[in-house]
Parts: sequence; C-alpha cells; structure tokens
Amino acid sequence: MKSFHTGAIYAAANIAAAAVPFALLPLLTRILTPTDYGHIVAFSLLVTLCMPFAGLSVHSAVGVAWFNKPRDEISSFNAMALTLIVLTTGLAAPVVALIIGQMPSLVADLPAVWGAIAALTAGANIVLQCRLVLWQSQGRAWNNAALQVAASILNVGLSLTAVLILGWGADGRNAGIALSSGIVALVAVGLFAASRDATWSFRPGILLEQVRYGMPLVPHVLAGVALGTIDRWMVSSQLGAHALGLYGAVAQLGMIMTILADAFVKAYNPWLYAKLASTDANDKMKVVGVMYVALPAFLVLALAIGLFLRMTSGILLGPNYAGWVTHMLRWFLLGGAFTGLYYCTASIYFFSGRTGLLASCTSCAAVIGAVPVYFLVSTLGVQGGAIGFAVMQGLLALFATVTAFKVFDLPWFEFRGAIAAVLRNFPLRISFLQLPGR
Repeated sequence: MKSFHTGAIYAAANIAAAAVPFALLPLLTRILTPTDYGHIVAFSLLVTLCMPFAGLSVHSAVGVAWFNKPRDEISSFNAMALTLIVLTTGLAAPVVALIIGQMPSLVADLPAVWGAIAALTAGANIVLQCRLVLWQSQGRAWNNAALQVAASILNVGLSLTAVLILGWGADGRNAGIALSSGIVALVAVGLFAASRDATWSFRPGILLEQVRYGMPLVPHVLAGVALGTIDRWMVSSQLGAHALGLYGAVAQLGMIMTILADAFVKAYNPWLYAKLASTDANDKMKVVGVMYVALPAFLVLALAIGLFLRMTSGILLGPNYAGWVTHMLRWFLLGGAFTGLYYCTASIYFFSGRTGLLASCTSCAAVIGAVPVYFLVSTLGVQGGAIGFAVMQGLLALFATVTAFKVFDLPWFEFRGAIAAVLRNFPLRISFLQLPGR
C-alpha cells in the first residue's frame, strides 16, 4: 500500500505537469492562428531534440548514484552532474542555432535564436530532473510532487502574462516555457545547495564517469525522441508551419491517452517489481495476466476518451482547429494505447537491467517506422502524419513485446491461467477462465 501511495503521488504530479499544454489549448487556439501555434509546436520539438545532448541524461546517473555510491561522495557527484549540464548545454546552444539558421524549414521557419533558447531550456529541464530524481531515490515523494506542480503553475502564469498582457503571441508562449524552466532550474540548484546534496569541488574522475555513462545513452534517447516526434518533424518540413499548428493542436488532445497511460504505469511499477522479485509462480502468472489485459483496457479507454473529445472538441479547440479532429484524433489515441502497452512491457526490461535490449527495440522501431511516416505525410498530409504516429507506436509495442516473449522466463503462453490469476482478486468471475489447462 505504501508503494501504491507513493506511485499515486508521482502519477498525480506527472499528470499536473503534463496537463499544462492541454490546459492552455482552448485559449491559445482561439488567440493564435495555426501558423503561430505551429511555431509553439516547433519550439517544443526543438527542446525535446536538445534533451539528449544537454546534460547527457546525467539525471539518470544521479538517481542511481544514491544507491551505489558512498554517502560522502553523493554531494560531489551531484555537483559535477550540474557542472556537466552547464558545459554540454553551453556547447549545444550555438550548434543548434547554427543548424536552425541553415535549415529553418525543419522548425517551421523559427529564427535561429530560438534554437539556442531551446537548448538552454533543455539544459534547465535536466537540472530540474536531477533534483526530482534524487528526491525520488531518497523516497521524498511530496517534495518531488510540490516542485513539479510549482513549475507547472509558473509555466502557465508566465505564458498567460506574455500572451494576454504583453501580446507577444507564439513568442510569448515560447518565452514563458523558457523563462519558467530557467527560474525553476535556479530554484533546484538552490535546493541542492540548501540541503547540501551538492557541494561543488572539481572532480574530473567523476565528470569522466558521468560522460561515459551518458554518451552511450544518446542514441537510445534520440531513438525515443524520434519515435515520439518524427511525425511532427515530417509535417513541419513537408507541409509548413500552418499544417504543423493544426497537427500539433489535435495531437495535444490525443496526448491525454499517453498521459493517463504514463500515470498508470508509474503507479503500477511498484506492484510489478514486487511480483517479478517474488519466487511464487502465481505472482509471475499475474504479471503475464496484466500484460494480456493491458492492451484491450487501453483500447477501451482510448475509445471512451475519443468519444468525449469528439463531443467537446468545439470547446477545447478554436474554430480554425476543431474541424480537423475527425481526421486525426483517433490515430493519436490508438498510438497512445500502443504506448501504454510499451510502457508496461518496458518495465520488465528495466527491472531485469536489460536496457540495452530495450534500446535495440526502440532504435529498430524508429528506423523502420520513419519510412512509412514519410510516405504517409507525403500522400495524405496531416492525416498521414497521425496514421504514421500510430504505426510508429504500434511497431514499438510489437518489437518490445515479442522480444520480451523470447527473452524473459515468464508463463507467456498460459493465457487462461494468467487472466484468471488477475481476475481472482475481483468478485466478478468469468467461467471459462476458471477451466483447467491453457
């Protein structure tokens, strides 16, 4: 129960943080043209793309170090992690600006300066993640949740001020994202110093260790970024800012499914890890049962969300955007259901430490899936991009699940027994599941 309580806190905080773009959607789609909104989507894409390079995923190393480093080394390790973020972000910012200056069509013709700002924003986000993940390792869920929610509130407040009061339009929303990230990063550094979880001293050995940890993760993280954003890059480069704005607005509605799936998995992981660590065969059966139930459950949830959003799209989106819901929303929700299945399967890889194998699945899905996305966007326009998103997420779930069947020693083919093991905890019974045998 304690694990579920902690998981629920993290899930609620993540939902609050992820809900910021959704909460602003009804306002922004009424104030901004699709072209302006396309610039917001493009900036968010840039920030996401910069994340693997700004900090080299050092926040993951910070979370692990709490468990495998002596306590007297933790503060120096964290301080060097913050130093690494500053160094890599400082290198990434001018490079990204230069690339954007040469190929502006990739990001809906955003000025090059926004490339540098996106890299700085990504670095600030990694600083925040270092603080959050260390609290998570320390078991301080409420601190984690409070800072996430505060960051979300600041994001909304600054964005609304810049868009409504200052009248900066799309630039105001992007500036709100960047400025709030920078302020929260400074707060995170202050919290590190106040708690003495980071005390600066130059330790080149630790810095080199962190670089060696983060560099191999860059291809994996980039593959993950590609899986989640390549449809938007294709729409931006082939169809322009106007189409990207329409596409991004409807995609934001579809993200509800992914947000809920992510929240479920964060609450479900403590239960899953306990069952995987158990020596009871029935616990392994329950793990498989949940996997079999997951995809149909996510599909039903996607259908329910789709019906709700179809009825309310006129309220949630401005008149220039709402007409596109019919063409794209179902594909985003289907992709979100596949993402939920992938999250469930990926947890087994993380528990077993087979992250390299999971990276192979991610990379294969990204490389293979990019081809149909390109042709779908070329032939069907924005609707093709949405179909491509569903295809990419479906490939990811397929590769990860099939590989799990082959690699992990679980009763994958005990279908009836696995489903019955899960439903045994519920008062309602399905008679055929109680029959002996497979």
